[in-house]
Order: sequence, then C-alpha cells, then structure tokens
Amino acid sequence: MKILLEDTIPFGRDYLDDVGDVTTYAWQSLKPEDLQHTNILALRSTTKVTPELLANAKHLNFVTTATAGTNHLDKDYLSNANISFNSAAGCNAVAVAEYVLSVMLHAHVASKVDLNTATVGIVGAGNVGSALSRILSVLNIKHLLCDPPLEEAGDARHFSSLDEIANCDVISLHVPYVKAGAHPTGHLIAQNFLAALSSKQILINACRGEVIDESALLARLKQDNAPTVVLDVFDNEPNIDTRLFDYAWFVTPHIAGHSVEGKVRGTQMIYEQICEVVGAKATKSLDDFLESTSPISAELNFAHSEKLVFEDLAKVFHKVYDISIDDQHTRRAMTQSDSEALHNKSAIFASLRKQYRVRRECSAYRLMLPRDTSKNIQNTFSALGFNVQLG
Repeated sequence: MKILLEDTIPFGRDYLDDVGDVTTYAWQSLKPEDLQHTNILALRSTTKVTPELLANAKHLNFVTTATAGTNHLDKDYLSNANISFNSAAGCNAVAVAEYVLSVMLHAHVASKVDLNTATVGIVGAGNVGSALSRILSVLNIKHLLCDPPLEEAGDARHFSSLDEIANCDVISLHVPYVKAGAHPTGHLIAQNFLAALSSKQILINACRGEVIDESALLARLKQDNAPTVVLDVFDNEPNIDTRLFDYAWFVTPHIAGHSVEGKVRGTQMIYEQICEVVGAKATKSLDDFLESTSPISAELNFAHSEKLVFEDLAKVFHKVYDISIDDQHTRRAMTQSDSEALHNKSAIFASLRKQYRVRRECSAYRLMLPRDTSKNIQNTFSALGFNVQLG
C-alpha cells in the first residue's frame, strides 16, 4: 500500500513506516503527477485537495488530514469520486480550550471580567466547545451553549439562542466555517450582533476568520464602548487585515490548537484510521513520542481555601500557556520595519504558524503543590489535567 505523507505531520513516518510504503512530500509542493501511484494520502491544512490536484490519482482510495478542520478538502468531489476521507476531528480541542482559558485568566487579573460571577457564551458545542465547557464546569464558571444544528439533532444538553449569547460577559466562537445549508456560519457575527456588545464584554474568535464580518468588526472597534476582542483567526488567511491589530487586545496567528499534544494526537488519529484501511493492528500511542517535561512548582496565596482562587490559577496556568507571549511575538513579526517584509505579510503570517514554538498542554506537567494545599484545590488542578503532587 503506497502512502503519500505531508512532511509537516509530526512523527508521521515514525507512525506509518511499518504500515505501508511511505513517501513524504514537502508542504505546499504537492503536484498532480506525484499522486499517480498513491493509494493513501495523509496531509495537513497546508495542502488543498482539489479536483485539479487529484487529476492523475487513479489509484487513490483514502484521504485523511491530521487536522481538526476540513475546509481544505473538496469533500463533494471526493465523495463523487468514491474516495473515502477522514480527519483528526477533536485532536486540538483541549489546546483551543486552554487558549481560551488563558485569555479569560488574563481578563480576570486585568479586571476586565470577574470570573466568579461572569457568564461565558460558547458558540459551537462540538469537540472544542465541549472541551471548553468541561473546563468551565471544573472551575464552576457559569456558561451557555449555542449550537442550533446539535440542538435540532436531539443533543440532550440545554442550548441558548445567539441573542442570549450576546448578553454574556465572555463570548467564545467555536463553529466550523459552513458556507451553505440550514445553518451557514459565514459572517455569523455581523453588524447587528456586534452593535449589541459593550466594552464590558469580551469576544474571542478561535475557530475560523470567516465567521466574523471583519469590515463590521473593524468599524465597531473604532466606535465608543467597543467590546474587548481577541483574534486567533482572520478572514483571507494568510493575507490578513493587520489594521485589526490596533484595536484587538490579543492577536495570534491561528495557533490556538497548536499544542504538541494536539498535533501528535492528530497523527495518532490518522495512523489508527490508516491501520483500519489497510487491515493492520494499531500498536503505537502518544506516549511513544511525547517527551517528558520539567515539573511546575506553585506557590498559592490561598492554598487552604476550599475553592481555587482565579488569581492563583492564573499564576500556575500561565506557566503552561500564556497568550500574551504569542501576542507579543505576532505583533513584532507582523509590524517589523523592514519594507520588504512588510510587503510580504502573508508569508510572515504563514511562517508564524509553521514555525510555532513548542507548547504543551496541562496534561504534560507534574504540578508540585504546597503540602498543605486543600483537597478541593488538588482535585481542581487534577481535573484540569495536571499530574498533582505535594511537595
């Protein structure tokens, strides 16, 4: 079985070398003639699967992407050509949820919101929205879910309308980009919704740039009483509108889901899919590839409290992931003075994603807590994924 593998897939060859005859290609270099003898194509979102690309793929029977998103796959064409396809849906859900938590903890410390009393509106209750909901439940943060397709499909959870979400203190977007059908998400957040928001609210977009009408957003942010906005995604990536940088609180280059665990989990998922296609047994796991990390020590101001105080959580969690670091790096790279670089901002944005720093999830860390830390606080950190030990 001939497997063609994008070289940006972490540990891709290590996972698949004993499953089939593996060849790799450099990202963004794939040509139609490269697919003449390929049976299985494994890729990331940097490869656009189009009818033109597959013109010579006469032996192709399975395509899979090691990413949660699938907008780079022409699914209609693949279905009509009887080529099965799959994805690593949910692989980066924890990473995106932790990205949002980093934002909210910064907002709490900066007195932009009080997480003790705030309500968070989650738009999109799929893998990512559900992961965020679990974290908020662990922290006893009130939140609402909005997902009309899941609600219509009979999901038993309680759902709220988009109008109700507009009243939340924090609004976090986690929907796919859907162009047509009963529930399109293009410009889901548009002029009327934005007009209803105030400076006391925070809007976070960590799903797809097309979900927000950026022209309307830019106009709203220039007005009085504008909401605080955090953007990880933009319309027309990588050729983004950097004017938004002047008005957004944090900006990052579509990396909310780019944890090491999220990426390798994506490889694990496509490895298992390919094993099933070829009839092989999947024998490898994430533990075979993830490196151990140094433990984190925490000095808590309220170690004896029955509830984890958000200021203490922020001190610990921002040692794991601090969005302000990525914001600073992004702004420096995208606004550098070199005229030639300024002319090529799209390449800079793309490279920021491609060369993103090593980032781990809570589950990667051993957390050393003071010996007198209350059991409830220990349990909260454990529920967030930490391996808790008392020091």
